[in-house]
Amino acid sequence: MSGLVERVRGTGDDRGSSAIEALAAILMIGTILLVVMQVVWFMIGSGIATQAARDGARAQSLGRSVPAAVARSVPDDTEYRISYPAGDTVRVTVRMGGTLFPMDLQRQVAMPRTDS
Repeated sequence: MSGLVERVRGTGDDRGSSAIEALAAILMIGTILLVVMQVVWFMIGSGIATQAARDGARAQSLGRSVPAAVARSVPDDTEYRISYPAGDTVRVTVRMGGTLFPMDLQRQVAMPRTDS
């Protein structure tokens, strides 16, 4: 009978191992979630920067206001910078904060002027 009780209780060598395994699993899942969130945030920022640069280049090619076109493309609470590295080129840098690793995403688009 005492052998059965020892088998049910265990020998005592593995006490707390399930708590350590649970902690490791929680940390792993948390890390995976943070990485996924960062990748999604990067993709959203990349789309914002690309669209803003396209809209700015299009406005420049039509002789319209580049800052106004970029401002319409970027969400209200997003920081951005506009630069003009070459004649027909518009570069937009979008600051994506709000995550563990804030990032500056830069896109540049060149569109020749059209005479209208």
